[in-house]
Amino acid sequence: MSAGTFFKHIRQSFSGAWMVVRRSFKSLKSHPQMLIYPYSAIIFILLTSPIVGRFVFSVWRRVQQPEVIDQVAKAAPNELLVQLGLVTFSVFYTFFVTSYFTCMISAATLAQLEGKPTSLFYGLRVVARRFFRVSKFALLTIFFLPMGIIAQRRKLTGPRGIFEVISSSFSLSLSQLAPAIVTGQKGVYETLRHSVDTLGQLWKESLVIRLGTFLAILLLGSVSFLPKLIESWWFDGRTAHAIGWIVTVLLGASSYVLLKVISTVFTTSLYFEAKNPNTKT
Repeated sequence: MSAGTFFKHIRQSFSGAWMVVRRSFKSLKSHPQMLIYPYSAIIFILLTSPIVGRFVFSVWRRVQQPEVIDQVAKAAPNELLVQLGLVTFSVFYTFFVTSYFTCMISAATLAQLEGKPTSLFYGLRVVARRFFRVSKFALLTIFFLPMGIIAQRRKLTGPRGIFEVISSSFSLSLSQLAPAIVTGQKGVYETLRHSVDTLGQLWKESLVIRLGTFLAILLLGSVSFLPKLIESWWFDGRTAHAIGWIVTVLLGASSYVLLKVISTVFTTSLYFEAKNPNTKT
């Protein structure tokens, strides 16, 4: 492949991805009620995290710690363990709850692309009817890489097949699976395989959108450290230190949730286009 052909493919990939993004923003502009999902996700996580966290740690104190964890507790400072536990729980809880709102906005986006009438809480009703199905995929999110490889094991026939399987499995996310989760009834591996095969037709555009989302999360994530930097530069004391970290974590989590849920509109539009190549969204 010549350099000219290579850059032509890159330009076409960015152009296709940009068209999907533009159509998605037009859809959001025409149906601003869909923005209730990302903002509701942020509010829900911020309101429930302290309550759920307190409940989890109260249960943890009542359960006898396994021997391995008990040894770690003796070797590590108590404050470090508490901070590590809080961070781990916050990350998992944020990912888990975001999965529900990701499926909500995906269901609403698909319905609009298909020309179906949608109400303010259309996505919420769809996820409520499929609550256990969505919960199953939300819990399995961290295992998508090995599960994606297993689901596509028949393609592992050569260097090219191995590369395609690993790269597609590595890029799997719940926002890509959301359209199949809220519309299909297939099992986990069948859903993984279906989503990979469908979005694989537009894998270049999907990759560009995913990279763009990742860069946006990194950018806003770095900006979220600004309160902590301000606190370290101008203020001193334990209270200021704690507040600086709290604000930083809240901003970082809110940025991630907002971008993750909104980016689902892009991937859902791409999924719809791959399923209906003759239909312009």
